[in-house]
Amino acid sequence: MTPALVLGPLLLAALGPQAPAAPGGVLAVFPTQNRVGDLAAAAAVDEALRRELGRFGRLVGAEDTRDALRRLRLRNSEGAPATVLRRLGRELGASWLVTATLHDADRRDVACLTVSARVYTGETGGLAWAGFRGESGLDRRKLLGRGTIATLEALAPLVVRDLLETLPEGPDAGRGIGTSGARLGPAPLGNVAVVPFTGSTSLQATQNAETVTEAVRARLFADGARLVSPNELGQILRNLQAGRWGGVTGEARAALQETAAADTIVTGAVEAYDTAGSDLEPDPQMTVALRLLDARTGRILWSGSEEREGGGRSLFGRGRIHSRGALAVRVAESLTRRLYQDVASPTAQNRGRER
Repeated sequence: MTPALVLGPLLLAALGPQAPAAPGGVLAVFPTQNRVGDLAAAAAVDEALRRELGRFGRLVGAEDTRDALRRLRLRNSEGAPATVLRRLGRELGASWLVTATLHDADRRDVACLTVSARVYTGETGGLAWAGFRGESGLDRRKLLGRGTIATLEALAPLVVRDLLETLPEGPDAGRGIGTSGARLGPAPLGNVAVVPFTGSTSLQATQNAETVTEAVRARLFADGARLVSPNELGQILRNLQAGRWGGVTGEARAALQETAAADTIVTGAVEAYDTAGSDLEPDPQMTVALRLLDARTGRILWSGSEEREGGGRSLFGRGRIHSRGALAVRVAESLTRRLYQDVASPTAQNRGRER
């Protein structure tokens, strides 16, 4: 019998009325996707993720999950059609499938770590939850430098714990869950397809673009937007535009509307994603542009950009941001907040009715 994780109240609340009436679901954890090539950091994230989820019961064995992934020739959830994820769920007896990605692992004088995660349902193969977290070893620093975390291995459990804290809790957390698993959000956005951003940074442009894409996706989910499942979206982009990032072709846009029921499309560009300052006081710098498109016409409904530094608005170092992942969260929050305000305004709604 495959070992299983009895899903605890935290995950059951996150999935609301679609969740079983009583505990008894199981959860399988994919190996952490390592975008930075740091095997030790990825192992630390993997271990922390399993330990944190293990508080709720028993986990599907790591080797059992790997064997099933190999049989299905599956490397990650993004490349898996819903039918394949459903088959994986059946083979493992898993109600929920968890995948995490290590985006940033800086081992310089200040440890910085950025991780994203998703939960898919074994029943539908669709997205049920998305989260993103970036932290620095200086975030918990107190007077005289006490509380500084020097290594990624020590930082990983804290980042993973904080990441999973974004799962909704409480009796009302799951109300209004849509077919994609996200809670019903701002009505003007409808069903949202978050298309991978393009990157124009001098180094690691695609990796930086993926990181900010996940930050925006997690922000939209936390705000209650109805998201097109990333695996469904990724399959359309691979088939119709060879997986090209940064925008959509007319054919892919039509497929997102007709096949994935998307009403709007969020895409963007990462123009700067860097770290300045000293090794002991890093100062991340970021420039991101965001666009909202009408999935039916391709018309740009909203566009905006944000340029921000980690220490630009701090006083005596208080509130300073030291990691690029944490800054990506702030930039995503700022851009999506402006998007909601502008799209929900009477003027914007009148323009939408005039289309």
